[in-house]
Amino acid sequence: MVTWNIEWFGASDTGPGNVNLQFRNVMDVVNTIDADLYALQEIANRSLFLELADNLENYRGFVSIHPQRQQTAYLFKPTVVDSLDSGLLTSNQDSFDWAGRLPLFFEFNATVDGRTERIFSYNIHAKAFGDQPSYNRRRNAAQSLKEYFDENRRTENVLFLGDFNDQLNFSTYNEEISPYIPFLDDDHYFAVTKPLEDRGFASYLTGQFRSMIDHIIVTNALIDSHINGAQRVENPSYIPNYVSTTSDHAPVWTRFQFTGQPDKPIDIPDDFIVEPNYPNPFHPVTNIRFKLPEPDNVTIHVYNSMGRRVAVMADNDSFSEGEHTVQFDASSLASGLYVYNVTLSGGETIIRKMMHVK
Repeated sequence: MVTWNIEWFGASDTGPGNVNLQFRNVMDVVNTIDADLYALQEIANRSLFLELADNLENYRGFVSIHPQRQQTAYLFKPTVVDSLDSGLLTSNQDSFDWAGRLPLFFEFNATVDGRTERIFSYNIHAKAFGDQPSYNRRRNAAQSLKEYFDENRRTENVLFLGDFNDQLNFSTYNEEISPYIPFLDDDHYFAVTKPLEDRGFASYLTGQFRSMIDHIIVTNALIDSHINGAQRVENPSYIPNYVSTTSDHAPVWTRFQFTGQPDKPIDIPDDFIVEPNYPNPFHPVTNIRFKLPEPDNVTIHVYNSMGRRVAVMADNDSFSEGEHTVQFDASSLASGLYVYNVTLSGGETIIRKMMHVK
């Protein structure tokens, strides 16, 4: 499942501006990720969004009715997601604190690997801007939403996701305490995407304001179903000039698996394995794939043909047992032969070669 702010989707007077190109690019991203559920923000053209849903062969969708131009929305695969209820959450929520965009809830049954779970999803687009009043409104909104969850959904499967317009480790406003710290301090909640922020990833992609402000938090009931290490900030390099044509936010996504032991990948290898990267040769992005027989800390460095390190893909980062994929983007590097080392905490290293061609 994915959260994605599609900058002023469908607006010809602001944002990317070229409505037809943005429409095509959004279709490409949705079909490339191929998720079962998308929580979307900044939908500026309701009718165009519904046209998007109609043109996506495997999806259905619906959009909010906020008293302002920017809407929130969902896209979902009806083969997996069976819609039960939806609407704006008004209970003890202040529309002013939410900048006129109350959380859009979606109650559904999700069936994965033959097992069905009832899910309550809350899609938010929090108040923007890095000033004290905006920070206060985000803090108040987060607190009121948590109070609602604590009173009504504490033992349920809850997805709380969207454009938080703030970070989790500290606020974009003056490095104050994050507005979302009540969720982080409560063991009944798990911030799925915090490891991405910890590792320096950014979901907002523009200039000096690059930051990780799009997030996914779940209740304890869903923690065991989350696939460890599945969190990603999508690299949309397959879309030419993505930021100027499509959105200033990257999609953020993760995966859940409803099985007997949902937190473990299906294939647990007996040994440490590094697969050949794919594709190879490549331009500009390739996937570095490795398998772990047990949880371990992993370091991945990339070197050019002269032996100079050009990228650090992981730096003693924690990974669960099973299969993992890390994307390497060489768009800023010259064509040529590169070497990558995958090293475990005990020092065991596997080295492989890859070819970048422009």
